[in-house]
Amino acid sequence: MNIGFYIKWDKHSLNSSGNVVGDELFAESLCKSINKQFTSIIAELYAPNHLPDKTLDVIIYLNDSPPNEKLSKYHFLYLQNGYEDNVDQIISRSLALGYDGYIFFSEMMKKVFDKKATNVKNSLFLPFGVDLDFFYPREKNNNFNYDCAFIGNDIKGTESAMRYLFPATEFNFGLFGNWKIERHKYKIWKNLKKLPPYKKVFQNISNGKIPQECVPVLYSSAKINLNNTIRSCIDWDVITLRTYEVLACKGFLISDSVPTAEKTLKECMVFTEGGKDLTEKIEYYLAHSKKRQEIAENGYDYVLRNCSIDSRVRELVNYIQEVVE
Repeated sequence: MNIGFYIKWDKHSLNSSGNVVGDELFAESLCKSINKQFTSIIAELYAPNHLPDKTLDVIIYLNDSPPNEKLSKYHFLYLQNGYEDNVDQIISRSLALGYDGYIFFSEMMKKVFDKKATNVKNSLFLPFGVDLDFFYPREKNNNFNYDCAFIGNDIKGTESAMRYLFPATEFNFGLFGNWKIERHKYKIWKNLKKLPPYKKVFQNISNGKIPQECVPVLYSSAKINLNNTIRSCIDWDVITLRTYEVLACKGFLISDSVPTAEKTLKECMVFTEGGKDLTEKIEYYLAHSKKRQEIAENGYDYVLRNCSIDSRVRELVNYIQEVVE
């Protein structure tokens, strides 16, 4: 069986001058796991700049791209991204496109789908899983010995950045990603003076794009890793992939709150309301290294038992086989 994963952005974002596309990294880890575990299946990532040269058996769209009959016999949608639309709008649009199978990273979204999709046999709830062959505890590197660290781009808005990241500037903060101010959005000079406080600070302190091979080293080396979740994932109760990746590296994590994470990971990470609360928690855990280590150990053990990409892939392949057979 030939399985393709399709993203709507061009492939090779790691080597581009633009943002790293998380969908590409996740899809590559899915392909790697399938090819490792199933000798009868070949999996590959495709994109507008890398299309299959023959018709596949199955293609899984990681964004809501319309099914393309030229690419594959069977078409699956994996809704694993943040969208501004509400759940009903997303599901109605997805049903209208007529995929053969539907996969969701949100259990809440799947429940809404199952009520609306009376003509669809079944769907799959498939949360994120981490590649434990890549994300594992690394030797601490003094180049990444930050008090706090964060990898990401300026895509989550002013409130999130100010509440969950900006307080870290009071400490030795290692910031990575694209934080350049898009000046074309501020054509009138006086508008630049109205920029949110974090914009110029983050542009100045950002270390830019981090090589992918250094990501687990950073997570393992920083005293505290930070996470802020895109609004739709909070609303849909989704534990982000970054959460699992940090914990898999035995990294200590402080994050905003997602209901499921607070239930299942309360002994594995620390949650914050942001702002002053984040500052106080950073100060406390910097002063209590043994407590940090204990919580990080809990997170590492939990992810090893419950959140591997290999276990997620086995669920995915079983679901695909049910649909196509």
